[in-house]
Amino acid sequence: MVATILVLLCASCNTTKKSVKSEKFPLVGTQWSLFSLEGEEISNDFALRPFITFDSTGQIQGNLGCNTFFGNYSVNKKHKMTISYQGSTKRLCGQMKVERQFITALKRDINSYQIKDEELILSSDGEEIMRFKGVNLNEVE
Repeated sequence: MVATILVLLCASCNTTKKSVKSEKFPLVGTQWSLFSLEGEEISNDFALRPFITFDSTGQIQGNLGCNTFFGNYSVNKKHKMTISYQGSTKRLCGQMKVERQFITALKRDINSYQIKDEELILSSDGEEIMRFKGVNLNEVE
């Protein structure tokens, strides 16, 4: 009887050792902080660093550095992505240059994405448009 219990315990140990590969920063459930636009690193002089989030219902939202924005997205298994920027709030802030560039980039024909080394890269026909760094939403205040 003891031998049977040991065999069952060992069998369950083997099944728990097999783990499902999980990304530290998946597309959905991560706040993606903007790091670069059109290949140029952006500055850190924002009250709130620009970011984007993707939810499981196909909606995006985020902050442009001052104003919030929203829209829709879709992805397929081949990492093809489409983004449809819908709009943003209209507050006037001191630093608007990056906001305008971010909106322009969101309106571009984004057609692929890649998550690599805790970064999200959005591209158009192989050209990198935006690069973000992942922040777990559970760690965001």
